[in-house]
Amino acid sequence: MSLSPIKLTCATAVASTCCIVILHNLSVTSAGIVSWTGNKLRNKFVPQSSSTETAVAAVAVEKSYRCESECSCGVANEDTRIVGGKPSGPHEFPWMVRLSYFNRFYCGGTLVNDKYVVTAAHCVKGFLWFLIKVTLGEHDRCNQTSKPETRFVIRVFASNFSFFNFDHDVAILRLNDRVPISDAIRPICLPAQSAYGDSYVGKTATLAGWGTLEEGGKPACILRTVRVPIIDNAKCAASYPEGMVTENMMCAGYDEGLKDSCQGDSGGPLMTERTDKRFELTGVVSWGNGCARPKYPGVYTRVGNYIRWIEENTQDGCFCGQ
Repeated sequence: MSLSPIKLTCATAVASTCCIVILHNLSVTSAGIVSWTGNKLRNKFVPQSSSTETAVAAVAVEKSYRCESECSCGVANEDTRIVGGKPSGPHEFPWMVRLSYFNRFYCGGTLVNDKYVVTAAHCVKGFLWFLIKVTLGEHDRCNQTSKPETRFVIRVFASNFSFFNFDHDVAILRLNDRVPISDAIRPICLPAQSAYGDSYVGKTATLAGWGTLEEGGKPACILRTVRVPIIDNAKCAASYPEGMVTENMMCAGYDEGLKDSCQGDSGGPLMTERTDKRFELTGVVSWGNGCARPKYPGVYTRVGNYIRWIEENTQDGCFCGQ
């Protein structure tokens, strides 16, 4: 089939911004982070190193910490979901995370335990990761009187990510301190390692984020949610150039478009609700052709392919009961 030109969109709030910043003699001493001198941040889609992990300072693992509080993962708060890109209920999805860079919102993320966040690799590759602020327990990001929890990133795992086709577009952020588990902040469940292949095809998934309400628009103040069907990878691949959609990806959306993730939603969760009414992290918002365009579904990182990797790199965090 012939394809019209593809405008590849990674759904960050600053996706069209070419930012060149030169930092001299920047010293960050909290949490034992080393000083950096004369580092240059170029266009954020041109990383300075081939692996974020190789540029990270070593952080001691708290092997002596005991996880004392009991909690359940994936439990949403009041069931006030409104389908069709409308505002969610306050703290409806307590695992939602907002990422800011130089205090500017640009990506989302998902809390998986009390010390780690899963996001998209393209949200951290080429960034000075210790300047990424993580905000948790937030509903209205424009409300200056609210007091959400904030943390900073002290380690990033994002190896094997490809800027060519966004394969392996997943990253783990280690926070500088544990976050308190409460009604407003609670981790999502991870899928079982057996959740591979087409086991999600036909299911309706939920997206949530503060991204733009339309292609090229402004980010939302209040967290918004929308439900979209997960589709077969073969059908999805037919909409994009050959080789773009890999087995590490999954797709969701309607043939007619209308509902989709958009700029600023990158790194956020594609969630499915289990039979026990708890949510699991099925996908990570990655890329697509524009936003909600007909015949172009959104493309997401398939989290089930990375469960072992996530668990191996988050062992010192406290997981809630699955």
